[in-house]
Amino acid sequence: MQDIDTVLGDDIQFRGRLQFKRNLKINGAFRGKIQTGGQLIVGSGAKVEADVEASHITVEGELRGNLQASKSLEIKRNAQVSGDIRTPDLHVESGSRFTGSCIMD
Repeated sequence: MQDIDTVLGDDIQFRGRLQFKRNLKINGAFRGKIQTGGQLIVGSGAKVEADVEASHITVEGELRGNLQASKSLEIKRNAQVSGDIRTPDLHVESGSRFTGSCIMD
């Protein structure tokens, strides 16, 4: 994991479209669309409803939406992911939940 440049705190609720180039961690609630060439981390208490395009995605909390990770996607213990995944490298830890389909190319 790379250094985190920006953190959306657990008291933040945000809607819209996020575009960024570096690394972002969401600890609060977000609904919308996320696009980045960097890394997105969904923190353990976060609730995200979004379609996501990123190079690296790490989910520790709850994420609903379609995910496209150009390099890797990691679903941590206790995470909940609901949506379709497309990534060449997928890591799913025991104790997580994933509902959807996955394409690894």
